[in-house]
Amino acid sequence: MYKCLIEICKEFELVEDFLTKPSPKKDEIIESLFLDFMECFSSIKEEKLQYPKEFIDDVRLFNEGNFIVVKKFQDVQMRYLILSDFYDYARLTKKYKKT
Repeated sequence: MYKCLIEICKEFELVEDFLTKPSPKKDEIIESLFLDFMECFSSIKEEKLQYPKEFIDDVRLFNEGNFIVVKKFQDVQMRYLILSDFYDYARLTKKYKKT
């Protein structure tokens, strides 16, 4: 797994109780991780094909400025959910191991 994706997973582990105890600080962290994820995931080449189509499509459409996808990800909870889904996928497939 690319180093930038590993770093995003590590940082994501530090965000606890996001949905039940939101805070402006947690929102900022998620915003930053989301933008890092969009940039990092779009920069990987062949490895990208090993991930579910949903990640590939959401990242591509977001970076292309697709109105519906950009609007969907204006919500910080949706940003959190894609990060959470990616983190869970990386852990389940053993692409990422918690340190």
